[in-house]
Amino acid sequence: MARLLLIAASAALLASTSAAAAVLVVRSSGPSAAAYPPGKALPDNHVLKLKATDMIVLLDSRGTRTINGPGSFSVAANAAPVTTSTNTAGTSARRVRLGAVRGTGGTRSVWQADLGRTGNVCIANPSELTLYRPDATAAADVTLTDSDGKTASVHFAANQWEAGWPADIAVTAGKRINISGLAQPTTLTLRQLSPIPSGLEGMAQSLIRADCQAQLDVLVDTFSARSEG
Repeated sequence: MARLLLIAASAALLASTSAAAAVLVVRSSGPSAAAYPPGKALPDNHVLKLKATDMIVLLDSRGTRTINGPGSFSVAANAAPVTTSTNTAGTSARRVRLGAVRGTGGTRSVWQADLGRTGNVCIANPSELTLYRPDATAAADVTLTDSDGKTASVHFAANQWEAGWPADIAVTAGKRINISGLAQPTTLTLRQLSPIPSGLEGMAQSLIRADCQAQLDVLVDTFSARSEG
């Protein structure tokens, strides 16, 4: 009986701890940014004390919200739910991909490699990784050269933002890929997410830890749009 009570108490403690740290900082700027770096988890009862020009973007299971200083703000206050089911967005790599939104810059998905930004690219399921270019005004032939010396060419037609990943370049963690053929050359470094995180907060935290900033921006912007819709 004592053992069962101990197990139950431990489970309750874990549940309360998880619930208390359900809000994640995903962007911050201004004088208080050092106190609220991206990836910092905040309990629901936390009060943000922000100065003038401070800006904090928070993410939880319902989406994102932006708080601007100066002033004191409850982390749990004014958290409007997103307009679509959270089950569609973030419980697995597949569901986050299905949460993609279409805008003036084509369809944006977490599982795109942004050819216009040097940095890390996180991968969950290699077969789901695709290519995105930030400017589709004109046709372009883009060349990918990996760290093994293999090359592949991808043709983008005018007004084509997205393309499949070339079969000649293996999607392997740790590989560096040089991109040429766009306005500026860039370099992508592939990073594997394992295990695949669950929930919006878990996905955001994993992208922050792996420094996959371009994908984090897509995740935040996607759910910011849904929260405001």
